[in-house]
This record gives sequence, structure tokens and C-alpha cells, in this order.
Amino acid sequence: MTRKDMIAALEANCKELDEKKLQFECIIHALRLEEAAVEAANAEVGKDQADDAENDNASDDYVVVDSEDEDEDSDTSGSASV
Repeated sequence: MTRKDMIAALEANCKELDEKKLQFECIIHALRLEEAAVEAANAEVGKDQADDAENDNASDDYVVVDSEDEDEDSDTSGSASV
């Protein structure tokens, strides 16, 4: 193998490696985009769950208020019959 052949073979290998490097960079970029999308979706789900929990707590307070009103009503009806 002559020096020219070796140089040509090395240049061909470099070109192949550059193409593979570009493919790897594209895969890395796609994976990063996918990871960011998953994190954004998880953040949205977390926000929705926090909102749901807040709404549940608000409805629980409403139920407690209703049950207190019912207790007061039953106390007055009991004392009226005596």
C-alpha cells in the first residue's frame, strides 16, 4: 500500500466517522428534546394534581361546614321537643 493509498483510506475513514458523529449528535438532540417534553408533561401533571388537591380541600371544607350546620339543626330540634 502506497502513502497515497493510506492517505485516501484514512480520509475515507474520517469521512465515515464524521457521518457517524453527525448521526450520534442527531440522536442526542432528539433524546434531549424527548426528555424535555416528558419533563414538561410531568410538570403539567404535577400542576394539575396540585390544583385537584386544592379543589378537593376546598370541597372538604364545604362538606365540613354543611355537617356543622346539620349538627346545629339537630340540636335545636331536640331542644324544642323537650
